[in-house]
Amino acid sequence: MERFFAFFVVFVLLAGLTVGMANAADLTSGLVGYWPLDGNGEDIAGDSEGVLEGDADWIANGRVNGAVMLDGISGYVAISGFELTTTEVTAVAWLNGWRQDAWAGIICSRMDPMSFWVGYTDADTLSYVWNNNAEATWGWKAGPSIPQDEWAMVAITIDPDKAVACIYTDADGLQSAVNEIPHVEQTIADNLKIGWDDCCGDTRHVQGIIDEVMIYDRALGEDEILSLATGGLSVTAPSDGLAATWGSIKQ
Repeated sequence: MERFFAFFVVFVLLAGLTVGMANAADLTSGLVGYWPLDGNGEDIAGDSEGVLEGDADWIANGRVNGAVMLDGISGYVAISGFELTTTEVTAVAWLNGWRQDAWAGIICSRMDPMSFWVGYTDADTLSYVWNNNAEATWGWKAGPSIPQDEWAMVAITIDPDKAVACIYTDADGLQSAVNEIPHVEQTIADNLKIGWDDCCGDTRHVQGIIDEVMIYDRALGEDEILSLATGGLSVTAPSDGLAATWGSIKQ
């Protein structure tokens, strides 16, 4: 009986480990842009490099390893070479700071009319732009409130039937809200910016730290977003026919 019990315990532990590994692997599916911002703008899921603009600096102490510090006046990260046409997308970033003004952009791509934007509303809630700049997207202010000067993972997922705004903090866990409207196919263009929305003047900057920016070509579920926030991401890619580790996020 004792031998059987020991075998059962080992079996359960191995099964849990296998499930956990499988869930971690799922989080790499559809990842088309990943900027860890660890002292550079390298995109380790593609080849769209980011560069510092204005008063922006690399810092050593982000949410995970290094990050970018933005002054809230002129600093941002400009990304070249990224383009995605899709009916489904997820954009994720860790944020610890605040906004220069209402409608500050966390992740943005302006190409009228196909603008893409993740950022602060004038109610300091998390929202987005899609549907060819439709007010039914940016005018939606029912997303979770973005905390000030506190680490939060912000995420927007879009699919043909709805969009979901999610914010995770260590204190409050995952909060979310759903905008149940149809969403069309659209393009995220080659003018992607982290920390600034270049629409409507020059006052839509983020002030503070941004880290671990990711874009998926699919809509992650809330369970996946929670796993990403609490358990991290393990990424592998083929190199000379072998699997090479690109990076690992660990809390």
